[in-house]
Amino acid sequence: MRIFRLLATPVILIGLLIFLLWGASWGWSAMTAPFPGPPPTPCVSQKLGSVTPKDVTVRVFNGGSTDGLGSTVSQALKTAGFEVSKTKNTEEQITKTIIRAGSNNAEAAKLVASYLVEPTMETDSRVDGTVDVLIGSKNDFQGMSESGLSEVPVESGTICLAPSPSPSM
Repeated sequence: MRIFRLLATPVILIGLLIFLLWGASWGWSAMTAPFPGPPPTPCVSQKLGSVTPKDVTVRVFNGGSTDGLGSTVSQALKTAGFEVSKTKNTEEQITKTIIRAGSNNAEAAKLVASYLVEPTMETDSRVDGTVDVLIGSKNDFQGMSESGLSEVPVESGTICLAPSPSPSM
C-alpha cells in the first residue's frame, strides 16, 4: 500500500498541475480576446409599390488590382441617387462584377444591377438591408450602363431596406 501512495501522489499532483496550467491558459486567452463587434442593425420593412435609388444603401468593394476603381463606381452610384455607405478594398479576389444582397432585398439588388454592365447576382443571409457591389480590376469590370432603371416594382409590396442613420445631436 505504501508503494501505491508513493507513486499515486506524484501522478495526481502532476495531473493537477497540468489541469491548472490548462485552466490558466484558457482563462488568459478568454480574458485577452477582443470584444465581439455589435450585431448588424436589422433592416426596416417598408411597404412600397416600387423601390427607387434614394431608397437603397450600397456598399462598394474593390476586389481587383486597379486603384480607385471602387471610388469611381461609388461616385457614379451616388450621382445616380443611391446612398453609398462604404467604399473600400476587399481581400476577396473578384474576377467579375457581383451584386450581393439579402434574399429579402431582391428588388433593390435588381435596381443596383441595372446601373452596371453584366453583373452576377448573389444572395446571402444578411439582415441589414444593404446591397454590396464587388468589382474586380479594370480588365474584369464591364463598366456602368448607359442608363439604369429609375424604379423597380416591389412584387410583395414590402421590402427590407437599410435603416436611415439617426441624426446626430
